[in-house]
Amino acid sequence: MAKDVSKKLFEAFLSVLPIAIIVVIIFSLQYSNFMPSGTISLDTLLTFLISLIALVFGMALFSLGSDVAMSKVGKYIGASITKRKSLSLIIIISFILGVMITIAEPDLTVLGDLLSSFLNPWILKIVIGIGVGIFLVIGLLRIIFQKNLKLWIIFLYGIVFALACLFEGKAGDTIISLSFDSGGVTTGPVTVPFLLTFGAGVAAVRGGKNSSNDSFGVMGLCSIGPLISSMLLFLILSNFYDFSMIKNTISAENSIFHVLKLTSLEVLIAIVPILSFFLIYELIFIRIPGIELVKIMLGFIYTYVGLTVFLTSAKVGLIPVGFALGENLANPIHNDGFNYLLIILAILIGIAVVLVEPGVHILNEQVEEISGGAISKRKMLISMSVGVALAIVLAVIKELYGPFNITYYFVPLYIIALGLTFTVPDIYSAIAFDSGGVASGTMSSCFVLPFIIGIANSKNSGSGFGVIGLIALMPLICVQTLGLESIIKQKALYRMAKRRVKEANDAQIIHF
Repeated sequence: MAKDVSKKLFEAFLSVLPIAIIVVIIFSLQYSNFMPSGTISLDTLLTFLISLIALVFGMALFSLGSDVAMSKVGKYIGASITKRKSLSLIIIISFILGVMITIAEPDLTVLGDLLSSFLNPWILKIVIGIGVGIFLVIGLLRIIFQKNLKLWIIFLYGIVFALACLFEGKAGDTIISLSFDSGGVTTGPVTVPFLLTFGAGVAAVRGGKNSSNDSFGVMGLCSIGPLISSMLLFLILSNFYDFSMIKNTISAENSIFHVLKLTSLEVLIAIVPILSFFLIYELIFIRIPGIELVKIMLGFIYTYVGLTVFLTSAKVGLIPVGFALGENLANPIHNDGFNYLLIILAILIGIAVVLVEPGVHILNEQVEEISGGAISKRKMLISMSVGVALAIVLAVIKELYGPFNITYYFVPLYIIALGLTFTVPDIYSAIAFDSGGVASGTMSSCFVLPFIIGIANSKNSGSGFGVIGLIALMPLICVQTLGLESIIKQKALYRMAKRRVKEANDAQIIHF
């Protein structure tokens, strides 16, 4: 156990190091003409660095708890409901779990808090939870009946963009941005390990030649549900509220103990329903050996403590720094002289966010394991880093040089992403849609979104929403390019082998 903790601590330290380096360098450059003074105050920097230390411990404990508890719970329940071969049981259990886990998702809480000035966060949570619950059922039924993931995704995104056509103007831009962000935040630190192993458990029990491919894709489908449900909600609310008036100002929290108290309660609400449901289900259907059950309970404790420390550190240290960077560097008083810095910073933050996101590492390990090493963690990390960096750059450009409707991004990029599904192996498409979900996790909500909101506030260009939706989108394209690369390599190897066989035959003919 001590060895596992040490390994997780080292991995967490390496993950947060890039963000720490970026912020420290920016603080240092304030004392030169290269960076405007006052971008990051000394107090903010010290709070940020202390928060990062706590974040390392939180991330390590959460990662350990995820391995011991959340992943196993998803796998046990997924395998159990499939073995029972009761379609009604699968539908009921999947829907309840989807709603329960989503309502408990801390990333959704962050988004809900930003919209609390006009919408009760619980309304947003329940509506989005229902969307995830319905689409979790669809995802599992697709695996059980072995339906083509590509056709489902194309059909469902067709519905999404048909609904998007109902919105227009600046208010419509905000609604579409919020809807895509809603799809992104549902795949956070609580849902990622659960949904990944839940789908894998169902696919493993069902078996068949496509079980490996079908292990992925559930999370990608569950990201579509909130798009549709939130659009329907915002369509109703647009009759009573002007979405173009949304504007957020983020300030640093004064008391870390106050934040810790609220966050510990949020995480408790997140963990207890899942634990309670698992214990009841386990008692009725599974009956896990006592030692294994104790380990899972201990894993839930690790998850609770780790996630509490992680989110508290993010709220106290990451959110204020992200907002300060965006707002101060984009300030019109600088005569747009630092716009290029924001672009460079967006690239660096994109790479750092992928490295620090716990869900990314969980997915990459599962991808390497299920693919037998054919798709390495290193390749996945590089492709996702490129995708997230490009997404943040696009969001920065929109706020700096806009305003323009965000559908100018989403429509062509989704056409490319969906088009690639017809040219790459199925497993790459399924992994790609899951990758988009895990990339748009806690760090996107707690650091990147405040960064873009800060830019939007300075430029008065809009609400700043939409970046999480872009982060969920770009890995779809970048990860599927790995599939294109594998096809090109296979064809090259085939041509090489064919040429060598021909050369060998020719040499044999000449010899005779």
